[in-house]
Amino acid sequence: VQIDKQEDPVALRREKREEYKRRGLFRDLCEDWYRAEVLDRDMKHPGTPRRYIDNHLVPVLGSKPAVEITVADLARLLDGIKKRAPAAANDLLRFTRRIFAFGVRRRMVPSNPTADLSPRLDAGGTERARNRALNLDELARLFEAIRKTPSFGGENLLGVRLLLALCVRKGELFGSRWSEFDLIGRSDRRPVWHLPADRTKTNEALDIPLVPTVVSWLRTLHTLADRSEWAFPRRKHDKHQRAPQVSFDTLNVAMARVHHDLMHFTIHDLRRTARTHLAALGVRREVAERCLGHKLGGVEGTYDRHDYYKERRAALGQWTALLIQAEAGTTQVTTIGALRSANSSANVGRKAQ
Repeated sequence: VQIDKQEDPVALRREKREEYKRRGLFRDLCEDWYRAEVLDRDMKHPGTPRRYIDNHLVPVLGSKPAVEITVADLARLLDGIKKRAPAAANDLLRFTRRIFAFGVRRRMVPSNPTADLSPRLDAGGTERARNRALNLDELARLFEAIRKTPSFGGENLLGVRLLLALCVRKGELFGSRWSEFDLIGRSDRRPVWHLPADRTKTNEALDIPLVPTVVSWLRTLHTLADRSEWAFPRRKHDKHQRAPQVSFDTLNVAMARVHHDLMHFTIHDLRRTARTHLAALGVRREVAERCLGHKLGGVEGTYDRHDYYKERRAALGQWTALLIQAEAGTTQVTTIGALRSANSSANVGRKAQ
């Protein structure tokens, strides 16, 4: 048809391609997508796609015209990630697909090069639930290795301690503001961390008890924060000024520099570690689950609306004491049941006297 109209199909295709090139580089497409579909739509965790853009997409492909990025370019990018971080490769493919779909809708690119890429075949594959948890001996060896790594830093050490002691997610801790903490104990709940609903995975606010040792760690952290509103403020200049708090990947990078001889674990495995030791201490299942901020499942969750605050304070106090012993290399496990028996015997003895 074009030839019949005395038009040159090759020239027309070349002209169309040049038009797409003029519409911007891939980094511009990423930024347009991030503003329109992450920030403007109030995505709950905007830092997650931001990290994939900044750490993977822009450094490798950002300077290329978006229209020139091929399936092969993206496949090579995924190949470099999927063996060491399969879940990250899946997330990267998912975000990249959404970026190009946005570009197609806005007529910034003619097609989506991720269309033929599969998470199973080209990215991380089927993700299996992890089961890694550190035992007390491994925790002792980890803390010893951290002490032998001067570059790890005091803030990172406090981060590891707090993640373990409070059983929280990394994003919940590193995204916290000092306004969320009551370190003095002004209410009947004594020192407490009011974790707001918009920063929890369950979309429910959670009051987290702060035992004395944890309060002392937080006071040290407050001093290091140097009047910042953030518990973990940004540590170096960010030319884009995107995040006022520390990057959620900072602890991962610091941990990678620690030379320990432990079997591989991730930062998120620290939550499973805490949950495992709560069970070993004899903490009731429903209390341990609430310590992790989990909703109770099924009919139980529908009817049991108790927050187990006092029980959680006792459980977290016992777990923190065990954690201190592990860091010192001396652990003596005393279960909740043993404590109850000892207290009961003591009461009987006092009555007999």
